[in-house]
Amino acid sequence: MNPYMTGFLTTPIFYLTPYIFLWSIANGLIAVGIIWILKLSKTRSTLIATAATTAIASIFWNWSIEFNQSTIYLNVDHPIFRISWADAMDGVCVFTFTSLVLGLWINRESRATFVTKIAGISALVTIFTDTFFF
Repeated sequence: MNPYMTGFLTTPIFYLTPYIFLWSIANGLIAVGIIWILKLSKTRSTLIATAATTAIASIFWNWSIEFNQSTIYLNVDHPIFRISWADAMDGVCVFTFTSLVLGLWINRESRATFVTKIAGISALVTIFTDTFFF
């Protein structure tokens, strides 16, 4: 890999590296791709909002643990589930933010089960990708 590129990906901006931004955006796109493949939603506004909220929640979570320097304490694996607390809480943040935006603004008339399915898939994708790829 080019040394200039690795320097770009590891230089912190507001306590975050560009790698976190890029991976959060890719995570949102992966979540939307899975939702689209499962045919849970075909409306463009729902898919765009899901991708945006997944990426934004993941960016804010990673920023908050870097800013507070709590990465050391949260990157401890859970003894049963074998995922770190940081990855689990990232999924919780994605689920909460996605369900709030979809339930209160985008899909107000939809059933709560529809919103929680989409937010749950986004959260599970976030936990999976954070645990195994990030």
